[in-house]
Amino acid sequence: MPTKYYTINLSNEAEIHVYFETINGVIVSFVVKLIVSIGGRLYEVVRYDSAHECPHKDVLDPNGAIKRKIWYNLLDNKQALDIAVRDLKDNADIYI
Repeated sequence: MPTKYYTINLSNEAEIHVYFETINGVIVSFVVKLIVSIGGRLYEVVRYDSAHECPHKDVLDPNGAIKRKIWYNLLDNKQALDIAVRDLKDNADIYI
């Protein structure tokens, strides 16, 4: 199962981590995270993933607990991954 992992640097304090697995070119699982560094500590602010058999977004508190979960049950994994990257690029400042 081929996997890909890369980061997108937004600033010295923020980056997006993208990971996905494919089978025959179809994305079977993914995780996209907005990670922020504050005072030398790393915080996961927002996470999109395909766990629970459905793409969704988790908005997290500073302790990593889920504050809000948004389901994207009408999207396939590729669509959700593309939306996740675009959303985090466009709205990182708002999430932070």
